[in-house]
This record gives sequence, structure tokens and C-alpha cells, in this order.
Amino acid sequence: MKLDKYIGMAVPIALNNERTKKHVSFIIRKGELVSYGVNKMKTHPLAKRYGYRYDEIHSELDALLRYKGPKDKLTLLNFRFNRFGEMRMSKPCKLCMPWCDVLFDRIIYSTVDGMVTAP
Repeated sequence: MKLDKYIGMAVPIALNNERTKKHVSFIIRKGELVSYGVNKMKTHPLAKRYGYRYDEIHSELDALLRYKGPKDKLTLLNFRFNRFGEMRMSKPCKLCMPWCDVLFDRIIYSTVDGMVTAP
């Protein structure tokens, strides 16, 4: 998987997000980008069920809500950038990780040192 390609796609999406925390999540299936999401201050019943603060939607959930395809062979790419476009830690939070572990075959997220795969 060519991560540089997806990093290049994620940076402008993140920098255009008005939120302070600029998270972007991509869902990849069979090598194709099938959905993306960003964190946003918007309510959704699943956000409430997962216990998100203020019922905001995390980028992982936003990407999942936009995706309508088969739920097999999925990879999650999670990115977070500061306002200068530098990568930051984007490991799914303790509220997202349980359902992400069940749904995704692979979870890859950004850190200040590059991309890592969740154990």
C-alpha cells in the first residue's frame, strides 16, 4: 500500500477542517479508497452509544457512516495533522478502538515519526 499517496490526499482535507484537532480517516478495501471521514461537532445516535464527548463524531465513525459497501477486508488509515500539515498521533481513542478492532482487518495511524500499524 502506497501510504505517501494517502498522506498527500489527507493533508488538504485535514487543513480545510475548521476543527482544532484535524483528524482524517480513510477506509481502504482491496486497495481502493472507499470512504473517508473527518472529526466534526455533529450529533449521531452511534456517537452517543459509543460515549463520545458532546456526541461529536470522530473521523473513524464519520468514515464508517459514509461507507455503504461490504464490511470485509477493510483497512483503516487514520491521520492527524497540526495546522502546519505535520503528522501527529492519531491512534483511535479508547472509545473507537474496540469497534475498530472488530470491523477492520488492519489499522494504520500517524505518529510524529510516521505511520505505524496497531498491534
